[in-house]
Amino acid sequence: MAPGFNTGFKCQREFGWLLSIWLFLSGSACGLFLFFKLFDLPLFFGLLALGAILLGGAVLLLEQGSPLRAWRAVSRPGTSWLSRGVWFISFFVLTCVLFLAPALLPGLPWDANSLGGRTLGGIATLCALMIVLYPGFFLAKNRSIPFWNTALLPASLVTNAALGASAMILLGSAFLTAGVRPFAALAAALIVVNAITVGVYLLSMHRSGGPARESVRLLNSAPLRAIFRIGVVLVGMVLPLLLILWLESAVVLAGACMLVGSFLFRYCVLKAGVYVPPGLVQAGVDFSRLNRTDSDLQREYASMTTHRAGGRG
Repeated sequence: MAPGFNTGFKCQREFGWLLSIWLFLSGSACGLFLFFKLFDLPLFFGLLALGAILLGGAVLLLEQGSPLRAWRAVSRPGTSWLSRGVWFISFFVLTCVLFLAPALLPGLPWDANSLGGRTLGGIATLCALMIVLYPGFFLAKNRSIPFWNTALLPASLVTNAALGASAMILLGSAFLTAGVRPFAALAAALIVVNAITVGVYLLSMHRSGGPARESVRLLNSAPLRAIFRIGVVLVGMVLPLLLILWLESAVVLAGACMLVGSFLFRYCVLKAGVYVPPGLVQAGVDFSRLNRTDSDLQREYASMTTHRAGGRG
């Protein structure tokens, strides 16, 4: 290893606002499409889901930075969750457009109740489910960032996607033919479930120690502290829950607040990601035994290199 081996914990800087927007739009949009199919919602919500995923796709291309990099993103579906995600998105957009088309263009040789329409709807539903799931797997595979490298992260992102989808339903409540009350109750339940999931995730990461605990500390320190506590917790969960329970006429405002919190949660998770030196990852170091001081990492690095030197001897 190089003599200048860097032993400090550092925040990742590759992912920020653009990827947060993509994760928010893709998860919420595809969650909305799943609700659209599950609850047989009006056509407006299917179109809203399609529009949101198209907007998210444009943001993802912008985040990639160059056409060459975007092309590489689709070229490794066998090994990369990002590549799989791009393929899921492509199939979802194609099948979703074809599934919704008969409602806008009567006279097409298929409709939602035909064999072809049901097949298209089934493929779109499966792709939507995978789009909701894959970002968690994409982040969780990163062993260099223990805050992401846990099964609790995909669970948190899934519940957050469902929360964002229910918020979109509340925002479009004027288009609901069966009334908003059942969906307001669903949103309230999802707020509670999401709060529990996020709480368990953060508590587990705090108890894990090392860089995972450092990530939790960052969430409770400036500048993320205000975004997380006010944006995610207060605006995204507490306020909309109170509005839904005691002021049913304000469900649209509650939905808007939930969307703000859903987006900011993804941003906070990305920005709080603390990575460790690749050499320690490759050596299989138990990060829970490390504190956030450089001296702990230096001792671990020294013992690792001494062990390797002894093995060569």
